[in-house]
Amino acid sequence: MLMYYLVMIRNCHIGSFTFGLFIATLLLSACSSHVPETIKTSPDNNPDFQQVQTNIEKHLSQKVRWGGNIVDIKNRKNESQLSIVAFPLSDNGKPILDKNSHGRFIAVSEKFLEPTVYTKDRQITVVGSVLGLETRNIGEFPYKHILIKMDHHYLWPVENINNYQDYPPDFWWYDPWYPWYPYHPYYPHRY
Repeated sequence: MLMYYLVMIRNCHIGSFTFGLFIATLLLSACSSHVPETIKTSPDNNPDFQQVQTNIEKHLSQKVRWGGNIVDIKNRKNESQLSIVAFPLSDNGKPILDKNSHGRFIAVSEKFLEPTVYTKDRQITVVGSVLGLETRNIGEFPYKHILIKMDHHYLWPVENINNYQDYPPDFWWYDPWYPWYPYHPYYPHRY
């Protein structure tokens, strides 16, 4: 669509060029990120998960920005609690899932969080203050979770992973000069 506007701009006079440039700018700005600044920027002296876990008393009431995958949600009378597997964050605050997790924490919200939206394995980033520790069982194993009072959070959009392979069109499959061996059963590799 952008190419259409660029061709249209080239064939028009200066007034239309300015209008076309304005439209192209609008189209490109629509693709920009909608991640809130409170999530993009880390709080001052943001401790990592292991620092807080080893010395919880030192970090009580300190602001943190953590994130990871939601494991469970519990809605209580006056609050919602998200159990989250913590992962390191990228520069914009998104959890990096191919890194090792250091543990779990519980994000406490005073607002109701819909369980059909905050589902298992959704990625979330939380900004809040450290409240303390709470022991909960993971299976039969008692595990100390760090409690975080959520001030801000961002639920990352679900990414569609496309496993579709780009196969050539049908007429290429029977062409003896087609260079890709895996698609043609009768000819060896031509590298």
